[in-house]
Amino acid sequence: MHFKYFIYVLIVKVLIVQNTLAQQLVDPEAIVEDLVEEVIEEEEEELDFSEISSRLNYYLRNPIDINKTDGRELIELYFLSPLQVQNFLSYRELSGNFISVYELQSITGFDEQTIQRLLPFVTIGKSNDLLKSKIKDGEHDLILRYGRILQKQKGYLDPEKPGQSHYLGIPDRFFVRYRYRLRDKLQFSLNMKKDAGEEFFSGNQRNGFDFYSASFFIRDVGKLKNVVVGDYSLQLGQGLSLWNGLSFGKGSLIQNAARQGMGLRPYTSSNESQYLRGTAATLSLGKLEVLPFVSYKRIDAPLSADSSSFSSINTSGYHRTPSEIKNQHSVSQMVYGMNLLYHSGSIKVGATTFQTSFDKPMMPNQQLYNNYAFRGEKLTNSSVYYQYTIRNVYLFGEGAYLFNEGFGLVNGLIGSLSHNLSLVLLHRSYQKDFYSFMNQGFAESSKAVNEKGLYSGLIWNPNRKIEWVAYADYFKFPWVKYRVDGPSQGYDLFSQFNYSPRKSLTVLLRYRYRNKQENSTLTDPVNKLENVVRHQIRAEANYKINETIQFRNRFEHVNYSKGMEANEKGYMVYHDIIFKPQAHSIRGNLRFAAFKTDSYNSRIYAFENDVLYGYSFPPYYNKGLRFYGNMRYRLQRNVDLWIRYASFLYAEDGIGSGLDYIEGNMKSDIRLQLRFQF
Repeated sequence: MHFKYFIYVLIVKVLIVQNTLAQQLVDPEAIVEDLVEEVIEEEEEELDFSEISSRLNYYLRNPIDINKTDGRELIELYFLSPLQVQNFLSYRELSGNFISVYELQSITGFDEQTIQRLLPFVTIGKSNDLLKSKIKDGEHDLILRYGRILQKQKGYLDPEKPGQSHYLGIPDRFFVRYRYRLRDKLQFSLNMKKDAGEEFFSGNQRNGFDFYSASFFIRDVGKLKNVVVGDYSLQLGQGLSLWNGLSFGKGSLIQNAARQGMGLRPYTSSNESQYLRGTAATLSLGKLEVLPFVSYKRIDAPLSADSSSFSSINTSGYHRTPSEIKNQHSVSQMVYGMNLLYHSGSIKVGATTFQTSFDKPMMPNQQLYNNYAFRGEKLTNSSVYYQYTIRNVYLFGEGAYLFNEGFGLVNGLIGSLSHNLSLVLLHRSYQKDFYSFMNQGFAESSKAVNEKGLYSGLIWNPNRKIEWVAYADYFKFPWVKYRVDGPSQGYDLFSQFNYSPRKSLTVLLRYRYRNKQENSTLTDPVNKLENVVRHQIRAEANYKINETIQFRNRFEHVNYSKGMEANEKGYMVYHDIIFKPQAHSIRGNLRFAAFKTDSYNSRIYAFENDVLYGYSFPPYYNKGLRFYGNMRYRLQRNVDLWIRYASFLYAEDGIGSGLDYIEGNMKSDIRLQLRFQF
């Protein structure tokens, strides 16, 4: 150990000199923003992604002690692959504790970009002993957020006819978020949320907010690895059977094809459906972990005429109109089960079984694509999953089974072919009668059901300036789907090239090609399947002028076609100005964008900066301009104010549809947020 210490002292001295300029140019907040965009860029649902930025920002303030972590915290950073985490643990086991964080460069698979990303989130020598901590040492974090669309939408106008649908509440949005943390060992969370159009302390919402969520979490107390009372999530295996909260599939982070289940976590998101409510605990018995759980909650579901059954589950969380309120909490859901996990060295094997029951039977609509959908009051799911690392190869998989019905199977690997080349392979097979209400396995569709596919990806880092990632995914659907009246197939190709000639400049080029089948839009007696093809090209440049100002530019082009119909095209270009003075209480950013698409089919999504823990990922479509500005002002040491204004200006009048329709050509949104830390 003395020899090792001497060698690494010399290395550290050299690295400190070589990395001084690099560290000056590293902006932790920019790293968080880039990671959030990479993780969610392929998601087109309106979800709350604050869980990601909240977790990353927490580890910025409370870096992970790399000599004490068991890998769980590293998984929560999202950008490390399972193979990298396992290589990290193996290196520490063989070489002993780290002397410097720069020793990370000695680990197989840790390239310069990975280390640059990781450095702001890690440290050495930080104590995390809960028994030596006091309640007063904890951190309190309170956020108050307000927002609304400034233009009048149709749903807020007086209905023209008696009984006509309209929004019962006001257009204001309110959100309150409170956290108490005692390091990473104890946490109390409380969320309160009101969406636009919902009533507030009146009518059907006399208790104030439409959604309340709370949880108490404690970790590493004796044999109890963790305990949650209140709202929680379970992320097990590869997500085929039981996975709550967010999951991610295809995108530029190729390694996310392999789910990294975090097990039991407190639920801290404002999504109003993807959680369990009750209690769960993980008991550590040497190499075996036992996780029993139970949950009971009321869910939203449209009922039949006599209220004796329901046809589907509503996950939007909106309760704005009489019909939405009628479906609110109309069905009770009970979930209980157990997970067992055995781990020894580089191998983990787990098994899960649980039952989901309702107080009314589920009876989906009699459509052909629902022929194999679940019907009844109870269903029992079980699965077995594994992870195993052998040399430079990480193997993973899960087999899941719906009692008396179908099964799903996924297997894959992440391999280091050389020092700068990694491979990802994943095969999946989900039967048409396989189903789980908490299924978020890797899939082309929103659910891992009625699908077979083969995914392969490559990550190449020939040097510190260049990174190339690519994947190819072939999939087919043996049974019919919604808007697909026959067996269908398709494929998805992706290639992205990153070039960083210097620390202040990054250039990105991306191409994506998607081809899958849908019903023809022609009015034929029999629906025919036609190929829907989407080409997408992106060019982006990020340039740091100095420590205060950064420019970000993007051009994106889309070509959409369906069968013999005319091609549709779309483009979007934007320029961002990011202003972050090092010793000033004001920070902000601006975006100016122009876009033109032939229709919603050729829409383009773009991540937008927002208030802290907020998120914006709107579609750009039709023809118009986009502007937004964010400003953060530090009122005093522990009090911050955010102000955000964003606006679409379209070339033609009439924005949106239904109750969200706006007369005119402008749609503007404002957000205000206060944060208190004490």
